[in-house]
Amino acid sequence: MTPTRLIDATPVTDDWWLIRLPWADPAPRPGQWLWMEKTGQRRCLPVRDADAGEGWLAGVLPAACLPGDLGPGTRVGVSVLHGEPVSAAPGDRLLLVGEDLGIGPALALAERQADQVQLLLLGGRHGVPARLAPSRFLVPGLADTGIAGVAGLEEQGVAARIASAEERPGVYEGPIFDLVGRYLSEMTDADRRQLRLIAFGPWGELQQRRDALTAGLRDVQVVELPTATH
Repeated sequence: MTPTRLIDATPVTDDWWLIRLPWADPAPRPGQWLWMEKTGQRRCLPVRDADAGEGWLAGVLPAACLPGDLGPGTRVGVSVLHGEPVSAAPGDRLLLVGEDLGIGPALALAERQADQVQLLLLGGRHGVPARLAPSRFLVPGLADTGIAGVAGLEEQGVAARIASAEERPGVYEGPIFDLVGRYLSEMTDADRRQLRLIAFGPWGELQQRRDALTAGLRDVQVVELPTATH
């Protein structure tokens, strides 16, 4: 672990926190992550954003997963980067899924590849670190599962739907992969063969659902992240 001080630790939407720390190496990308440690508590911080010119890296974590009290200047230890960067090839039609710790990287990839995202699905136990708003997009197979999309992505032309473990207005109550299954079940075989699914989420949560849901897709990539208390 390399000792450093946080540049920022700020609460954002839905009791998530934006964590920003100094970073001198080339900017990492969604799909990569590092360990952040404070007073013996180690947490996975997935990359949300980075700026090599300004020298920082940022990720988002739910408050329940923070390693104690954090604020600007807090001393922490950080590891080297883990994981591989994820990007879309020209012509990819993307179905992006972000569950719990995977929500930050899924949002980041949707923002970067907005013109290629067919649908973004987010959910889990901790809400979503983004402002939700009624979606202007009709999503086949999901018309009765909630109307909330991500406000900032709506402006970029990206359709999104949200799942939650708790009942919330405009949001589907249940597992995120219920939405994945319903959406894919409405697609023709020809459409499925053109779709690339990229899913970010906790270790053990994604692989067990992969084979049952993703048969017939052009490509499937699963990025598993260590659980917050690993």
